Amino acid sequence: MNAHVIRAIFRRNFVSYFSNPTGYVFICVFVLLSGIAAFWPNEFFNANLANLDQLNRYLPYIMLVFIPAITMSMWADERRQGTDELLLTIPASDLDVVLGKYLAAVAIFTVSLLFSISNIVVLSYLGQPDLGLMFGTYFGYWLMGLAMLAIGMVASFLTSNLTVGFILGAAFNAPLAFAASADVIFSPKIAATIKSWSFAEMFRDFGRGVISFSGVAYFLLIVAAMLYLSMVLIGRRHWAGGRDGKSLGGHYLARIVALIVLVLGVNVVLAHHDARLDVTTERLSSLSPKTQAILQELDPKRPIHIEAFVSPEVPESYVQTRLDLLTMLREIAARAGNEITLEIHDTEKYSDNARRAETLYGIRGQQVASRTRGAMNIEEIYLGVAITSGLEKVVVPFFDRGIPVEYELIRSLGTVAQQERKKIGILTTDAKLYGQFDMQRMSPGRNELIIDELEKQYDVVQVNADNPITERFDALLAVQPSTLSPEQMANFLDAVKRGQPTAVFEDPFPYLDQSVAATSQPRSPQGGGGPFGMMGGQQPPQPKGNIRELWNLLGIDFLDSKVVWQNYNPYPKIGQFPTEFVFVGEGSGATEPFNNKDAVSSQLQQMLFLFPGAVNRRNSSELTFTPLVRTGPRTGEVAFNEIIERSFFGGGALNPMRRHLPTAEEYVLAVHIRGKRPEPANMPLQGDGAPPGTTNQAESGPGPAPAADFHEHEVSEAHAHGMDEAAVATPAPEEGDINVVVVADIDVLYSAFFALRNRGTDPDAEVNLDLDNVTFVLNVLDTLAGDDRFIDIRKRRPVHRTLVRVEDATAGARNAADEQRKLFMDEFDKKQKEEQKKLDDRIAELQKRTDLDPQQLLIEIDTARTAGENRLTRATEQMREVRDRDIERIESELASTVRHTQDRYKLAAVLLPPIPPLVVAVVVYFNRRSREREGVSKQRLR
Repeated sequence: MNAHVIRAIFRRNFVSYFSNPTGYVFICVFVLLSGIAAFWPNEFFNANLANLDQLNRYLPYIMLVFIPAITMSMWADERRQGTDELLLTIPASDLDVVLGKYLAAVAIFTVSLLFSISNIVVLSYLGQPDLGLMFGTYFGYWLMGLAMLAIGMVASFLTSNLTVGFILGAAFNAPLAFAASADVIFSPKIAATIKSWSFAEMFRDFGRGVISFSGVAYFLLIVAAMLYLSMVLIGRRHWAGGRDGKSLGGHYLARIVALIVLVLGVNVVLAHHDARLDVTTERLSSLSPKTQAILQELDPKRPIHIEAFVSPEVPESYVQTRLDLLTMLREIAARAGNEITLEIHDTEKYSDNARRAETLYGIRGQQVASRTRGAMNIEEIYLGVAITSGLEKVVVPFFDRGIPVEYELIRSLGTVAQQERKKIGILTTDAKLYGQFDMQRMSPGRNELIIDELEKQYDVVQVNADNPITERFDALLAVQPSTLSPEQMANFLDAVKRGQPTAVFEDPFPYLDQSVAATSQPRSPQGGGGPFGMMGGQQPPQPKGNIRELWNLLGIDFLDSKVVWQNYNPYPKIGQFPTEFVFVGEGSGATEPFNNKDAVSSQLQQMLFLFPGAVNRRNSSELTFTPLVRTGPRTGEVAFNEIIERSFFGGGALNPMRRHLPTAEEYVLAVHIRGKRPEPANMPLQGDGAPPGTTNQAESGPGPAPAADFHEHEVSEAHAHGMDEAAVATPAPEEGDINVVVVADIDVLYSAFFALRNRGTDPDAEVNLDLDNVTFVLNVLDTLAGDDRFIDIRKRRPVHRTLVRVEDATAGARNAADEQRKLFMDEFDKKQKEEQKKLDDRIAELQKRTDLDPQQLLIEIDTARTAGENRLTRATEQMREVRDRDIERIESELASTVRHTQDRYKLAAVLLPPIPPLVVAVVVYFNRRSREREGVSKQRLR
């Protein structure tokens, strides 16, 4: 290999391309087309993501036009001008000639690609793109260009005509470019195989910011194969006649076929033994270590098949969810190798894939609200996944915005692959987590969503404490155990004493389900009928067990006759939250709102407790007391008997006059208690002979926990026993040890918070509650059950880079529209009340008249009421028409503003990037013209 020859050929071809303005014109066209593909489709603004997904989709087709424009003259022009003989007679090998020309083409393409970096400049203006993602994307563009250039060069060696060379270059690259659309012609299985070899499929990882070794090898092996074929074609003069006059065409054909087979085989091997590097800043395409560990533990004898049914286009509010779902599915399939097969079906309403999804897996389209260029629409989309392994099957019918995609997928995989699930028991109490049978509809009621959530991972069973709990569960969930009867309480306590891992959710004021008796109150009457048995259908309330026995066992005091309040609202736009809605987070002023040293609560950001109690450790307790969640210092207490203002018929509402006693203390709302079970002789005595239906406080009162470090209690206990602090950070309970998590609120695990989690962040909503209640509850049960596979995965929060400038530009219009819409609604309500007041005043005036007999008065009142109601109805309809018309005008103006804003950015994004290469082309043109005029007589110049 002669480096001087390669350099000379490289320089000759490279300089000749850029010394001609025509080359810059092609670059301008390339940059213009890439800008149009990246920013002109409405999907770019609808997706609201600072990436080049739209360009990724169209780039192979753009390069079908641009790449042949570079390669068409590589050899065809040499033949046309007759300079090919000069190249073939210089002291250089065929490899030197081919490499020199190919490297020149690569350099030309690289310069063109550098000009197109203006797309990143545009993205940087509109938002804050992930530079790692941009690097991976452009590296993929470059590799794809290398492969297409090598293929185009082969086409140029076959002809001496530039036009034919251009057409052949496009034709040779077309199969691998259009293979991504193979499902238009072929059956799904054949199409999937063909698509797997397409440029688009091999580029997909790079477009997600993942540099895969198999993808790099795919493009480079094409380059190697095409360069060898070019050497064969350029050396045809040597072997066409052969040494003995016979052609060696068959020999070289066999070589080429063998090389193609080798390339295919190497690609297949590398695809199943891939190395991958996520270069993105946000690590959106990286699987967590726990996920990778679960994938490595999959049994090759139990292969898993994943079918995903995903809409090709979704509203802006679901774009990030769709992207996360596709990214995680492909990354999981790539990491798992042969253990997992993946099929992703583009699914639209009424399509064959939609019928397949519903027939086989019960996956149906979900109607969601969307905003397209400012206008509101209702769309039906598919985001469902079915995972099967043998007879095991887990179906996620729809990934809503708030569902953690990686967690849901890997948990489903783990459940399908796991031959035996862990078991969780649900203690039967007055808190009915399981739906009750509806006698009117003759159908079972709906379970609380936590039951559905747990059944995706565990074997969930109901546990009745009427008899001793002899079965050992991986974890036991006890919600409001204070409603157990004395016999049930004894059986429950016996299970806890024997070391049954238990999650206790106890609430001094169940807010979401007030049919559940509070800790300090007697149980509700059994049966139907009115209050106090007036209808004769109610049974007297059953006695309650003494919950204090549980607190004695655990060495804690529980705030049961009061609730905690806190003066902290992280959502000031929603001002109607009562102070008993206790938000826990960094802004509350707590020294450490969440224990970041414990797996249950680390990395949590915000939780909401509704009218919670509090837990305090007794000084006499020898158990390890690990606070998990605590309030800030702007707190106090409200007595239970002042919370509700009761009516005569038994109902009630929040008492607006309830007294909020400030304490300025940090309360512990959740705690993990572990250690050796105290001996009966050392256990605290039950206070003052409390009757079974009531509870008493400890002599010192429950009070708040001291505002100290979360591990203060563990450290002091460790020093008392001569142990090292690190040894008690995460103690592993043994069989028979106390292992209980106590949470001073049952509302945190009700369906309202699961529904809120599933809904996720809505871009069109004025306020989005971002709460970790579901994550916390599931972490508690996983920790107790000894299943920590999904805790870290559940906490991951993927962050997508959005078009911040576009959001800011349209936010003002949206806020103004919201304000006007609110004003119109308020005006409508005001006028409606005014008309109603006129009617009421007229009737009251008639009722005061004494000059009419009673019968005539009734007639007058009825006539006035009828006339007034008719007038009110007409006025209301007129006001409603005006209101609807004004709101429609506001929506139209908002949509128009959004469209104009997007169109303005579109135009700038498309027209500005081609300007730099165009300026260079003009400079080169005039510079060339001036050189051509040098030394020429003025008489000969035109």
